[in-house]
Amino acid sequence: MYYIQGADQKEYGPVSADQLRQWISENRLNRFSPARAEGDSLWKTLGDFPEFAEALGVSTPPQQTSPAFSPGVSPQPDPVYGSGFRSSTPGISESIVDSKLKAPAIGILVTGVLGTGISLYGVLAGLAGSGNKTEIPPGMPPEAERFLKTYVSTLEAFSVPLNLLALILGVLTLLAGIKMLQRRSYGLVMTGVILGMLPCLSPCCCTGLPFGIWALVVLSNPEVRDSFR
Repeated sequence: MYYIQGADQKEYGPVSADQLRQWISENRLNRFSPARAEGDSLWKTLGDFPEFAEALGVSTPPQQTSPAFSPGVSPQPDPVYGSGFRSSTPGISESIVDSKLKAPAIGILVTGVLGTGISLYGVLAGLAGSGNKTEIPPGMPPEAERFLKTYVSTLEAFSVPLNLLALILGVLTLLAGIKMLQRRSYGLVMTGVILGMLPCLSPCCCTGLPFGIWALVVLSNPEVRDSFR
């Protein structure tokens, strides 16, 4: 069974393979039409499914105008994309785009999980220990002791707000990794990737910075950018 995305950007299904072949023969679908198999969260195109290769080989070529698809409604001409779906990505298969995005997206996802976990712990620890004062080592010179007390009190005052800010950034980075795997919300993905690279507010040294740079390089590819919904 399969799911497809209609011209109205809505998801339809589950639909059998035979029904999809019929819609292909009626020129309601082509090899660039977004589809996914039941149980699969990632969208592909019908051209990525070998079981439809024969049906697509005798259908109207994707560059020609063909009717838009809407289940239960007679197809109407679509002068732009033919299938009625999101335009295809020229020169590159969506399965290749997914393979390019997978590794950096997982890295961004891990960055978001680490950042969220660390900052959440910081918030809880700050709230639980807000009344505890850090002890000053004995025997320090008076000037150094005053400076250290001022520094420690400042850190304690801003500990919870800074960790709350880091928590928000961690959640945004986590969402960016999820959306990157789904190829959705390009603006949110770019924002989350950049936030995950910020020093002091994310585990940037181990994951955020290297995976962020990798992700930005991949996302800057015009074909990858155009594949986002």
